[in-house]
Amino acid sequence: MSPSARTVAAGLGCRHRIDEPLSRHTSFRIGGPAELMAFPGTETELSAVLRLARAAGLPYLVLGNGTNLLVGDRGYRGVVIKLTQEFRRAERSGSEVTVGAGSSLPRLVAFCLEQGLAGMEWAVGIPGSVGGALVMNAGAYGGQMSDVVAEVWGLLPGGRRRVIPARLIRFGYRQARYPDGFVITGCRLRLRPGRRQTIRSAMAGWLAKRARNQPLTVPSAGCVFKNPANDSARRLIGLAGMRGKCVGGAQVSAKHANFIVNRGGATAADVLALARRVRAAVDRELGVRLVPEIKLVGER
Repeated sequence: MSPSARTVAAGLGCRHRIDEPLSRHTSFRIGGPAELMAFPGTETELSAVLRLARAAGLPYLVLGNGTNLLVGDRGYRGVVIKLTQEFRRAERSGSEVTVGAGSSLPRLVAFCLEQGLAGMEWAVGIPGSVGGALVMNAGAYGGQMSDVVAEVWGLLPGGRRRVIPARLIRFGYRQARYPDGFVITGCRLRLRPGRRQTIRSAMAGWLAKRARNQPLTVPSAGCVFKNPANDSARRLIGLAGMRGKCVGGAQVSAKHANFIVNRGGATAADVLALARRVRAAVDRELGVRLVPEIKLVGER
C-alpha cells in the first residue's frame, strides 16, 4: 500500500478495506485488488473521500454493481468507491421517482412496479446500478435512461454538490457526458402511471426473452461490443465464426456471441486476448470495426 493511500485510509470516516479483491465486486468475477476501497454511506462521507483522494494525488473509481466492467489482473492503484446506505434509497413523488446511484436497477424496477409507475420495464433483468446506468445511458428493447431522466446530481472532485438538468447532459448510444471527475449520487426520473398487471406482463416478456437469448447462469459483463448502426454485433460475431471460441478460461458464448463468459478461472488477460481476436475476425471477414462497450480499468 502506497504512503498516499495509507494517508487517505487514516483520514476516512467511513468503512474501508485495504487490498480488497475486485473479483468479489464485478459480474465477471475477474479483477485484482483495490489498493483502497471505501464504502461511503452519505454525501458527507463521500465528499471526504474525494477531498482526501484529491489531496493525496490518488485516482478514484466509483464502482456500482461491477457490470459492463473488466478490471485488470493487477488491480486498481488508487481509491475504489462503492456507494452504500442513503445512496440506495428510492422515493416517489407523484409520477416521479428520486433514487440513489447506489441502488441496483433490479431494485428500482421492482419499486416502480410496486408503485404502479411505467417507463422502466425495459431495464428488468439488467444487473447494474442506477449510477452505472446513468453513466452508460443503459438501454434495452427500445428504452434507455435518457428517456426518463429529469436531472442528475452528484459531487465534483473537490466535494462540491452539483445538480445537472437532463437537457445539459449529452446522452448518446451507451454513453453520457458529465463533468470530469463528477461522481453521480442520485437522479430524478419522470415516469407515468400504469396498471401493475400491464407493467408486470411487459417485464415478464422481457425477462423471458433475456433467459432465451443470454447466458445468465455464468459470469459475464454483458455485451462486449456496441451494436453498429442498423446491425447487431451478435450477428456479425457469429458470421465471423467466433461463436464458442476460447482463450484460457474466457469463451465467446454459444448462446449470445456478443457475450464473453468466464468459464472458471478466466483472467482479464484472457478476456482481452479473446476480444481482440473477435474484433480482428469481424474486421477481416466482414469489414466492420466493432467498438467496445465494456470498460477496462486498472492495471493489466
